[in-house]
Amino acid sequence: MLALAAAGVLAAAPAHARRATYTMPASVTVINGCTISALPLIFNVPVPTNLNVDSSTTITAKCTPNIPFTIDIDTGLYGNGINRRVYNATAKAYINYDVYRDPPRSQVWGTGGAKNVSGNSGLTGLVVLPVYGRLASSTKLQAGNYRDTLTVTISF
Repeated sequence: MLALAAAGVLAAAPAHARRATYTMPASVTVINGCTISALPLIFNVPVPTNLNVDSSTTITAKCTPNIPFTIDIDTGLYGNGINRRVYNATAKAYINYDVYRDPPRSQVWGTGGAKNVSGNSGLTGLVVLPVYGRLASSTKLQAGNYRDTLTVTISF
């Protein structure tokens, strides 16, 4: 009977599980990068005027922290080599305007060299830049909606 009890203990003992281990390396590579967005630049002209009409908006860049960058703004869909222009398809009319880097609107924001804006994304990586617009004065404006599309490019 003792032999049967011993056999029962042996049969009830769990089998030893086998294991294998391996160490798995883990790494993270943070890639320098930026995204850019801009709010619309909207001019409201109540009546034709001999005065310039000013407006402003912002460009927001979200980058990896401490990334040097430059931001260019092209001449838009209706630029004629001299002016940026908004266009009214119904009236087949244009109005000249421009965008600037400074509040007095003396430094045109364009592409390349001294016309773009350079900076660094800093510790947070978030950069919000003002854009200052000016619509040229004219007493011959036709009523309606005028549009243009500017392309804003960030290089980093």
